[in-house]
Amino acid sequence: MKKILIFLFASVLFAQPKFENGYVVFTIYAPDAKKVAVAGDFNGWSKNDFLTKDEKGFWSGKFKIKPGLYQYKFIVDDKWMTDPENPVKVENFNRTDYNSVFVLSYDWKILLQSVPDAKSNPDDVYPKTNKIYLNIIWHQHQPSYIDPERDELRGPWVRTHGTKDYYDMASILEKYPDVHVTINLTSSLLLQIEEYYVKRLKRYVDLKRNRVDAKRYFKDGVKIDPWIDLMLKNSEEFTEVDFGYLYKNPWNCFSVSEVVLDRFPEYKALKEKNPNEYSISDIRKIKFFFYLANFDPDFLNGKINLPNGLTVDLTDLIERREGKYYLKREITEDDCNRIVAETFKVMSSIIPIHKKLMYDPKTKKGQIEVITTPFYHPILPLIYDSDIARISQPFDKLPKRFNYPEDAYMQVKKSVEYYQKIFGRKPLGMWPAEGAVSEQVISVFVKNGIKWIATDEKVLSKSAGGTLPFYFPYRVDEDTIKGNKNENGSLLIVFRDTHLSDAIGFVYQNYDPEVAADDFIRYVLSFAPKDSSEERLISVILDGENAWEWYRKDEDGKGFLNALYRKLSKLYKDGQIVTVTMSEWIYGNPKRGIKPHPIVEHIEIEPLWAGSWINANFDTWIGEEEENLAWEYLLHVRQDMEKLKVEFPRDFEFPKLGTKRYYELKAWESIFSAEGSDWFWWYGEDQTGLGGDEPFDEGFRTHLINVYKFLQKAGYKVEIPEFLNNSILRLK
Repeated sequence: MKKILIFLFASVLFAQPKFENGYVVFTIYAPDAKKVAVAGDFNGWSKNDFLTKDEKGFWSGKFKIKPGLYQYKFIVDDKWMTDPENPVKVENFNRTDYNSVFVLSYDWKILLQSVPDAKSNPDDVYPKTNKIYLNIIWHQHQPSYIDPERDELRGPWVRTHGTKDYYDMASILEKYPDVHVTINLTSSLLLQIEEYYVKRLKRYVDLKRNRVDAKRYFKDGVKIDPWIDLMLKNSEEFTEVDFGYLYKNPWNCFSVSEVVLDRFPEYKALKEKNPNEYSISDIRKIKFFFYLANFDPDFLNGKINLPNGLTVDLTDLIERREGKYYLKREITEDDCNRIVAETFKVMSSIIPIHKKLMYDPKTKKGQIEVITTPFYHPILPLIYDSDIARISQPFDKLPKRFNYPEDAYMQVKKSVEYYQKIFGRKPLGMWPAEGAVSEQVISVFVKNGIKWIATDEKVLSKSAGGTLPFYFPYRVDEDTIKGNKNENGSLLIVFRDTHLSDAIGFVYQNYDPEVAADDFIRYVLSFAPKDSSEERLISVILDGENAWEWYRKDEDGKGFLNALYRKLSKLYKDGQIVTVTMSEWIYGNPKRGIKPHPIVEHIEIEPLWAGSWINANFDTWIGEEEENLAWEYLLHVRQDMEKLKVEFPRDFEFPKLGTKRYYELKAWESIFSAEGSDWFWWYGEDQTGLGGDEPFDEGFRTHLINVYKFLQKAGYKVEIPEFLNNSILRLK
């Protein structure tokens, strides 16, 4: 017993990390180690923050860290380990191991605990502070799943996130008129919503009967995504191909998070059942649940009126008991048909709800600034010149140089034109895919009329050597001359608060929603200026679709979002936090007390560091063996287009269907699709998809193969290179 007491006392006595002179200090005793690093939430889990060894064998390092909860580990001679002097541990994100954890409180104390320095605060009462501005940007994106030859989407994810996220992330704001946010809708996402799910389904949906004319749909040979066909087809007629989409393929009807699955016990039981024992009723329920589980909870719990005058009400099919959902009755094929009609109603309301709430910088009306991304979501600096990665990744082996500035320009130009087609005006802002920026691509945005962009604060730190605070916007321009105030060649850039953005994406999923919202607010208020004349702006930027399905204590993040927007509404009235869009910031909004902030009046950054929102480099998309091979595949095909002298796309080209020029442009479209970041994201060891990486590998190579198929149809004598039939994933 005495030994145990001594151990506990020692753990408290030597517990760490510690907070000293404005820094969090990490220390570990490892006298025989050759190298030691520390990685955690505070440094993006970088493995390259090495510690310094003293003569006694202690390794230490200090970091400037913002208040919050942080997980971390030491890396001792390449071996990951928890902190032996910190008794507090939590399961990691994937629940495969444990991490050490601590909290840096808002009064700058180290707390060895796994819960935040926050509490449930439903009265929304906070200490009085000066005003601070908050710029929230929700990024909504899906890659192009279009197989141009089959004219069908290879994946269901545009639809699943459409009914679960894209509609309600905008519509929820109607309840909170004093909250203004920005929503980024990528062109590849908008194209698939509008051209496939809305236009193609519309002619077959009978809104009065709330059903789809399946017979005519199949007779006409319409293609949308294979899971639409699955729902409209009688389960008794399923083929082996259908069973692949039902449960055998990497992407199937059980491709939902474990958190979502747990909320539908009958669905979970079907996943755990032996497929050889599936009855026709089971098969019908499996495909039905794949749709139902991907509807936002609002649709499951009551009648919802959509902005186009339609309504969705699923309460006759499902009921909620003790936080879980159960079917009210046996599911029929007619129910499956109906759910496709319900899906159409939601999908056809996504663009209208954004238009309804869209902020107009001229009239100063609306809540949502809608922005977009280069068309197919490419890592624009790497498309412009892949060798730019040598700046931030000097020791990584890179592929042969991919250097096509004209492709980078076309990705932005196409996006601006498509946005204008959808919304009737050009976008003022753009979220570069993955926050990827470089000095070279500033001119691409400027020449296309973009007024502001965004990336991560680590890029700011690299650009300015850590001397500039993240809570101000800055100016960047086309030239490399510091101090040149050319307004026409300049744009504004904001840098996201990494910690707060990642807290929503990865940390708050384990919190009570009221506690999470309180933590968010307390964090923002901690940066309120002491001088009332100083204006600070914090930017929170993250995916608005992927985080919510992992919220374990809060169904789809709805409790957190409602609590957050409620608090922000009150604090706006109290004059403490003003949510603002960047259009409001630049041009002002007198109705909300926001003065104009002309671009040229901001501090200039020169030059802008080349990097992304992940580690301020590009190593998620280039540098690993698989990633490099993918770039060389892309380069080979792009060079073939040059050798064949296939004319680059011109402005306003609308060639006749089936002509040579029509197929040439289809070939170019396949090239641009293959330039998207998502394919490279899944290559290498750093990322693995929920259903495996194979579908993304197939999607990437399909786009490249289609380049040659379209060129053949255009009359070019070309063969499809054999290497395109070889999976890049074979390296694993």
